[in-house]
Formats: sequence, C-alpha cells, structure tokens
Amino acid sequence: MNKTSLTTYGVWAVFIALLAALLPHTAWAFRQYEPSESTILIGSFTWADLISYVLAFAFEAAIAVLTHKLAKHFEATKEVKKQIKNADGTFSKVTDEWLTFKARYVNSFMFGLIITTCVSGMANLAHAVQFGQALTIFTRLGINPNLYSFAFGGVLPLVSLTFANVLSNVTEDEAAPNPEMEEAKKTILSIRQQLRDTESKLRDAEGRVKAAEEKTRAAEDRFAALGDVVKYLFGEDKRQRIVISRKQWPQLPGAAIAIIAGASPAYVSEVLREVDA
Repeated sequence: MNKTSLTTYGVWAVFIALLAALLPHTAWAFRQYEPSESTILIGSFTWADLISYVLAFAFEAAIAVLTHKLAKHFEATKEVKKQIKNADGTFSKVTDEWLTFKARYVNSFMFGLIITTCVSGMANLAHAVQFGQALTIFTRLGINPNLYSFAFGGVLPLVSLTFANVLSNVTEDEAAPNPEMEEAKKTILSIRQQLRDTESKLRDAEGRVKAAEEKTRAAEDRFAALGDVVKYLFGEDKRQRIVISRKQWPQLPGAAIAIIAGASPAYVSEVLREVDA
C-alpha cells in the first residue's frame, strides 16, 4: 500500500474542519428536543447540553467514518467492463456505467452516509433558518432567502459524497503506477537478466576453454612421450627396438618383443639378458 500523501491529509483536514464547524449547529438542533430545564454541570452548561453534543458528535463522527469507508470502497471497486461488437466485427471492452454505479454507490456505506448526512443537513438547515439574517443581496438582486438557507445549511450530504469521491480519486492517483516508470523497470530487469545470462555463458565458455587446454596439454605430453617410443620402435637398430619395447612394456614375453622388434627370439633373449643384468 502506498504511503498517504500530504494531499490526502489536507483533504481530510478540510473535511474534518467542516464537520467540526457544523457540530454546534447539529447540537443546537438536538437541544431543541431536550427538556428546557436540566441539571447544571458547569456554569450554564447543562446535562441536556451534554446529551445534545454527544448525539451531534456521534452523527458527525459517523459521517467522517462512513465517508472514509465509502472512499475506500470507491478505491477498491474498479470499473465494470462489458464487451461490445464493433462495426468491423471485432470486439472491444467498454465501461458499463450502470453496473459501475451500482457497484460503487448501492451499498451499506452509502445508505448509512445518506441517513447521517440528512440528519446533520436538516439540523444545520434548521439552524440557518432560525438564525438567518436578512441580507442586502436578497432585496438588491432579488434572491430568495431560502436559497441561502439551503446553501449554508442543507448541502452537507452533497459535500460528503464529493469528499468521498475526491479522497478515492486522490488515493487512486497515488496508487496508480507510472506507465513510463513501469516500462523502465521492465527494461532494467530485462537488461539485468541478459547480463546475468551473458556472464553465465562466459563462465561456461571459459570453463570449456580451460578444459580443452588441459586436454590439449595432456595430449601433447602423451604424444611427446610416445614420439620417442615410435622413433625407436621404427628405427633401423633392432637392439634399440628390443630395449625400448622392454622399457615400454615390461610384462611382455620375449616372443612378443621379438615380433615387435622384427628379431629372432634368440637375439631378443641375448639383448634382454644384457638389459636385465
């Protein structure tokens, strides 16, 4: 979840300030339905005044809580899509306005918010009508005083819904990913993966090259050692052929050495006695 920004805090501060300003008006309305005479608590503040303020606070706090819940609901509820057929026979998805409206607004949060804001709105409208003064603008511009009474006292439901939408939009804007940033992240991840694959292939290639070099050196050593053997085995001197055969294959019998050296068994036996002596 994204960290709440200063914009969201600012919007909430304005909304809470509005509810706090309306609280005394709502409490005044509730006070009209309490006994005029009540137990005095502090100074002129009576028990009936306390009850009125508690009720007013409950309603105004409920408005704040339900607005918050509704904003979260708006945030979580995505647009409902429907599939339509285009003129060329292809299909595309568009927003279903009615289903989206039902998904966002037809719920218990909205029902509770309407009830609480209507109570608060009626209380503030009564306060505005009760204490409203005749303004010069009424007579000079011919404006109906009731218009001002409704504007200053009865617009709270609309204001609450507006704040709920604003808060949800702010949260969605904060949570919405930046397409360019997301694309850049994907590109960076792809490049990193390619680098890792290239490094792995280089390490494998280096390993194969080292193994081939080791095999080459071993083969060279074997061929170098075998070169002397071949030179003597195919040389003209039979004695050298007999001697090198004995050194190369000590377990070979004299008859086999005689065949390799191309000499008689008697000569082989004579040379071997000298070598073994």
